[in-house]
Amino acid sequence: MNLLASLRAKTVFWIAISGLAGVLTGGFWISDQAAWLSHLARAETTGQLLYSTLVYNAPAPAEVQVVHIGRPPETNHKLSQISIIGHEPSPISGPRLQLEIQDPHLRYAIGALPPVSGPAEQLGAITRQIARLCGDPRLFARVPSEGWVELRAPNIWSCEAAPTDKRLPLALIFVLLLSTVISRATEVSGRFGKLARVFSENGTAGKAPLPVEGPSELTEIAEALNQHIASERETLEKRAEALSAISHDLGTPAARLKLRTALIDDPDLRGRMEGDIDQMIAMVEGVLSFTRTELDAEPAQRMALSSLVEALVDDYADLGRPVTMAPVQLLMPESHHSLFGVTPRARRSPPTQQQVPDANLRVLISGRPMALERAITNLIENALHYGRRATVRLEAHSETVSILVEDAGGSGMTPDDMAALTRPFRRGQNVGPTKGHGLGLSIVRTVARQHGGDLTFEQGSSGLIARLDLKRDS
Repeated sequence: MNLLASLRAKTVFWIAISGLAGVLTGGFWISDQAAWLSHLARAETTGQLLYSTLVYNAPAPAEVQVVHIGRPPETNHKLSQISIIGHEPSPISGPRLQLEIQDPHLRYAIGALPPVSGPAEQLGAITRQIARLCGDPRLFARVPSEGWVELRAPNIWSCEAAPTDKRLPLALIFVLLLSTVISRATEVSGRFGKLARVFSENGTAGKAPLPVEGPSELTEIAEALNQHIASERETLEKRAEALSAISHDLGTPAARLKLRTALIDDPDLRGRMEGDIDQMIAMVEGVLSFTRTELDAEPAQRMALSSLVEALVDDYADLGRPVTMAPVQLLMPESHHSLFGVTPRARRSPPTQQQVPDANLRVLISGRPMALERAITNLIENALHYGRRATVRLEAHSETVSILVEDAGGSGMTPDDMAALTRPFRRGQNVGPTKGHGLGLSIVRTVARQHGGDLTFEQGSSGLIARLDLKRDS
């Protein structure tokens, strides 16, 4: 059993790891800082004791060697020379003490040391500064009555005597652990986002099962959604089977009814009965077509949408119906550049679009040709029903493409009125004697959403515009 399978367990675990890492890092940091301060304090105490050794002939501190020499050697190293005197140069306050520090790399800024109370404390501050800078010094001292001596204390103020500084490795380890926690949290949130994105793209029909991976809470959600999608798809399939069976079973009685209507002498009555029979069959076929569209069984393929639209418009033109197509509009972001880059106007202004008409532009998308053909045909038929003629045009964006169908001289319906007709079995009040069952726009909206877009309406210059937005890679 995986104890970290659930999101709650993962959260508790990583919070505990973060807290423990913070405590350990803080503890080691404080310990490292205390060791460093102890090292400096030891160097300072040794310097204070050395003053008594040099001036009053007291025993030398532990781990300090006092070696008598003639004078400091001549060298090209950096020199730092200091004189230490008592409050007054008298036998009571002590004679003057001369110091010389030779270092190949550093010059010791003794003048920047804080003021101290006496000469012993001043020497202690100097040795503390030597230990803090971690150089490679040689320390020489001279008392007028004793001559020059070299003070050797490699275990006190040399760089090798300093404690190892672990603060940088500790900080790196803490940052690494924190980055791991953040990455794990981002991974979990990313899986939730991926699940929502896949569910949104698949729709309730469910083109593919949702991925069942991640924490137990996420897998439970994915499994529940998969069960819901499978149930919805099964319901749609059963509905399609039932409607298909009804359509098939109605075929024979409808044919018999048509044969019998031929025996009716009254031509007006005979025509009305044949129309009622055709309408009954067309209604069943319409519901069956709508259900098949919801099932989304057609696989997507790479296709030229512009060629499909042109072919449909040509078919209407061949039949003498008033349908025309405008040049394809390529919409590109409008930018403002100068010789030196982006101009201030471009930085201040919001991004705009510029239209480039191109009659020969091929608009490629990943789509379902039969479903799109049905949707575009429904829009054109709807425009012809509500207006005198239809104008079709394409607007190509970088990630989307829009099919716009405008009905010239329409019936005066508003965009809100048309949006209400996208629900199944809704027809306009002023539709008149036109045929239909209120499923055309519902099918168009379903196809649009299967392609990652939507169906909207807007007022145009000569009539109402139906805008079918599609993602280029749905």
